[in-house]
Amino acid sequence: MMKISYVLPVFNSQNTINQCLKSILSQEISPYEIIVINDASTDFTRDILTHHEEALSKSNGFTTYNKDGKTRSQRCIIDNFARKGAAYCRNIGNLMATGEIIAVCDADIYDSKRSSAISEFFEKNPDKSIFYSGLDLKDADKPWERDYMGAFEWDFNSKCPISHPTIAYRKSVANEIKYHEDSIETDLYEFFLLDAHKKGYLFGGCQDPLMEKIEGNTNRNKEEAKKLKQKKYEDYGIKVAL
Repeated sequence: MMKISYVLPVFNSQNTINQCLKSILSQEISPYEIIVINDASTDFTRDILTHHEEALSKSNGFTTYNKDGKTRSQRCIIDNFARKGAAYCRNIGNLMATGEIIAVCDADIYDSKRSSAISEFFEKNPDKSIFYSGLDLKDADKPWERDYMGAFEWDFNSKCPISHPTIAYRKSVANEIKYHEDSIETDLYEFFLLDAHKKGYLFGGCQDPLMEKIEGNTNRNKEEAKKLKQKKYEDYGIKVAL
């Protein structure tokens, strides 16, 4: 079994973070470590994280060192005192992660088989470095309704069809590729993936719905994110309608 680091940025996610953490802690293969980056939340998100902190710390967490190389502290939650944005948080979490695989997380609900599916994929596909899957979509205003969305292969010349919170990648990818920190309103994950593709990293997916994504439950400025993505796609020579 592979060592999987779960990296989870959160900002004002009090409505979903409790279920999210329970789903990660209940994985069939226990997470090697869980790194939560609290991006200066102003609601009850930090209180909920505190409630789970003991359980989170039973994963390896991450260790920081002083100048003499001696252990200073071991933590599982990073607190930003000012909002930095999800891209910044993911870069910090990826830097801290010590597992072989990094599993991307949002404050959604993950199937208990996700860890098994990720580990199996990378063990069977040593040539591939980025994994993605299908998912179930749930409307925040109509939680009783659920729609399946398959995993779509990307030609890298059109709008990204991959759902970011289903992704996992080898630590080697994160060592070389960084998320674009242009805005606090979006992590610009499409361009992280485009950069990885340009570097020659291979992608692969499965159709199993390994998470429930809760639509309509966002704290970000969608219009600002859309305008920025439109421009960046153009910079990459890709024409899209967002």
